[in-house]
Amino acid sequence: MSNPSGDIERVQRKYPVPAAKVDLGVPPERRRHSADDTGISIIFPVHNESFIIEEMVRNYFAEFEGRISDFELIVAEDGSTDDTKCVLERVAKDLPIRLILEDERKWYRQGIIDAIARATKPWIFLVDSDYQFAAIDFWRLEGYRDRYDIILGRKSPRKDPRYRCFLAWWYNFLLRRLFGVPYHDMDTGFRLIRRSVAQEFIPQIRHMATFTAELIVRAHCAGYKIIEVPVPHYPRRAGSTSIYYVSKLFGICFRQFMGVLRLRSELKRRGLLKPTSQPSAPIPEDLAAEIRRRA
Repeated sequence: MSNPSGDIERVQRKYPVPAAKVDLGVPPERRRHSADDTGISIIFPVHNESFIIEEMVRNYFAEFEGRISDFELIVAEDGSTDDTKCVLERVAKDLPIRLILEDERKWYRQGIIDAIARATKPWIFLVDSDYQFAAIDFWRLEGYRDRYDIILGRKSPRKDPRYRCFLAWWYNFLLRRLFGVPYHDMDTGFRLIRRSVAQEFIPQIRHMATFTAELIVRAHCAGYKIIEVPVPHYPRRAGSTSIYYVSKLFGICFRQFMGVLRLRSELKRRGLLKPTSQPSAPIPEDLAAEIRRRA
């Protein structure tokens, strides 16, 4: 049997893992803070991440094992054309993960929707598979489960290429102005969501391609409690984006803009738009100070 860690060790030597305490002080404490339901479904949507996905799956599994008593790890592979499927099949022989393999690509939104449909735990921990978030930073979100329905990990600071940061700023600014929401990173790749909330709105999500922003807007308008928590964000260590190619940006931006307009038209017609940009729940002062310092 081949050593499954060989390729990972080579990637680790070339791309060292940054310490989670960089940017946000000491690492979060690894203990359960919440008196809420403990069961968590960890979901990784994956497409062409053969160089990094095994390390990510193993590290997240190790972070949760023995600390969260009831969790499942679902890897939703979406028609990859590299060796991602082979890597995941090898990992599945060693770890009790739930593996979803697709012959054809469903694209991001539909892949997430189908994965959530297979989740069985009260909470969904949805993490993008490019490994730009450290597993330990889950604990920065976990402590708010007893007070909020959706906890967003706001990238602090964002380590994407400049054009991605520019587009993200304008996209979130547009959402705040058009929908009266107070959030600044509505398509974050690090979010903890009550499964009942996700299931309530999934049948309605159809306008935007990236899933989370539309979920946030709909949940906010429905009165659910949402909070943003700053978490460290790291540059992509291997591979490249499978969505935001520069050559496709105009088409992506146009479709997203039209989706935003359609969503606003729908919510306005249904009388669901909130008139002002007020948070859905008070933000703790220590967290508010941290967000202001990093804004």
